[in-house]
Amino acid sequence: MRKLTMIGGVFGIALAVTAYFAELRNWMSPEAFITIGLAGYVLVITAVAYFLLSWLTKGLKEDLEVL
Repeated sequence: MRKLTMIGGVFGIALAVTAYFAELRNWMSPEAFITIGLAGYVLVITAVAYFLLSWLTKGLKEDLEVL
């Protein structure tokens, strides 16, 4: 699952960067690239949320073992 989330996060960054350059360089059909960029942002946010939640649950499990 971590590998898949990491790939999704990197792919999301690539999509967001592509959308940024499409807007910067005035490529054709900027609406499509804005949609692609939004999908990239969603992928990045999802990957960050997954890693933060897995880090949090791992920390809670370690704290409960100490008690």
